[in-house]
Amino acid sequence: MIFRRGRRLPREVAARLKPHDTLAVAELADGAWAVVSAGALLVVDPSGIRDRHPWHAVQHGRWDGELRQFTVSWVDGARPPLVLTTATDDVETFTAAVRERVQSSVVHTETAETPHGTLLRAQIRRDEEGALFSQLTAQGPLQGDEEERRVIDALESRARAAVGLPT
Repeated sequence: MIFRRGRRLPREVAARLKPHDTLAVAELADGAWAVVSAGALLVVDPSGIRDRHPWHAVQHGRWDGELRQFTVSWVDGARPPLVLTTATDDVETFTAAVRERVQSSVVHTETAETPHGTLLRAQIRRDEEGALFSQLTAQGPLQGDEEERRVIDALESRARAAVGLPT
């Protein structure tokens, strides 16, 4: 559990959230708040939750102090990153909480390389309800041939077997 200190949500924003579900917050330049909750990254304002992103959809986050921007990259590489511009640079607790929640959703990781040199990663992750599932990502182009498919299938099978999931 993350120890909270410092920034507090305004009462009208906190009222839009489940009690005791806020681990860390960052005030955004547009007046909304980025909230690290147990199950998801939220963007909240007095009218309600504008965005909700479960941790198993997040690949990683990156802080740029000069621009005061926190950029969230997704497991689905085709999805454009989420860029959150903060009101202040007091985001250390927030960024640490994001890192902890993303890491806590990853149960196991296996890697392999395709015959064409593309790096593959199979991760077993935990969804919001605690169920385990497999995610596969590729760094580089995929050819779609049979040999590559065998490498991908074997990688996913190894990762699933490592945590007792059906292969």
